[in-house]
Amino acid sequence: MASKSSPNPKQPAKSALSGRMSDMDLRLLRVFREVVHAGGLAPAEVALNISRSTISVHLSDLETRLGMQLCLRSRGRADFKLTPEGEALFQAIEELDGHLAQFKSQVNAIQSQLTGELRIVLPDDVLDIPQLNLPTTLARLRERAPQLKLNVQLAAPQELELEILAGRADVGINPLHSRRPGLSYQPLFSHQSMLYCGATHPCAMDPNLPEETLTEQELAAPSHAVLSGAAHLYRLFPNRSTANHMAARLAMILSGKFIGFLPQYLAHQYLENGQLVTLFPQRFCYQIQNAVTFKSSAAEQPKVRLFLEELVVKA
Repeated sequence: MASKSSPNPKQPAKSALSGRMSDMDLRLLRVFREVVHAGGLAPAEVALNISRSTISVHLSDLETRLGMQLCLRSRGRADFKLTPEGEALFQAIEELDGHLAQFKSQVNAIQSQLTGELRIVLPDDVLDIPQLNLPTTLARLRERAPQLKLNVQLAAPQELELEILAGRADVGINPLHSRRPGLSYQPLFSHQSMLYCGATHPCAMDPNLPEETLTEQELAAPSHAVLSGAAHLYRLFPNRSTANHMAARLAMILSGKFIGFLPQYLAHQYLENGQLVTLFPQRFCYQIQNAVTFKSSAAEQPKVRLFLEELVVKA
């Protein structure tokens, strides 16, 4: 009869957590940590947002996984007590939490040491856009990445996207006229554009101005393609002069020789002091969506992610 083989004393026992730790292992350890912090299963229900019975099952699963008893527990708080093995495991989890916090600090430090250059391209009226707080955004970028050089440029919408596509800029904010292949867009806010003329323009003098007379006037139009939802309005004005920047179109309209579309936020102060007049506000108006724009291939670049995180947009 063959004798029963005895275990080899030289062969080490297999670790309960040998191999890669799974997400479930981490979840069970988190449940155990919260139960210890709370002092029992019942008070841990609120912190974990799960039932007491589910917590008990998780603890039993962890004990089975580790092959040791971690705590003596009952329905209440008073009878909950850690075993020596449970005490040791809890200390190990606390040390792990400390290592994770240190890891996060190191990652933040690496991010703060970003070097090179972040090239930002913006519309020329960026400081007038009420939803954007560019000064605070720039301050936060400098605080987060003091070694990163900033290169801030102004451009017309069609120039802005081309600058990014050509690799001369990393990220921009612009009216979302169309979606170009190779670019990603993160919508931010929208604004209303209305038709205006200067206070000395003939259209400002006639409260009963016919629409036919209005559309005969010379329009200060953008030199780039306009938003598809507004194209039908621009087609009503065959007599046009163009400017590639918003500030230039505003100057043309203020001259009293042209009419033109402007964002309400830009026209507001000139309406208040009587330099501009709104024309047919119910008929000649349209919405424009604005977006952060960047190359799709650059979406995971640390400096682009940093800009998206620190961009300050008001409601």
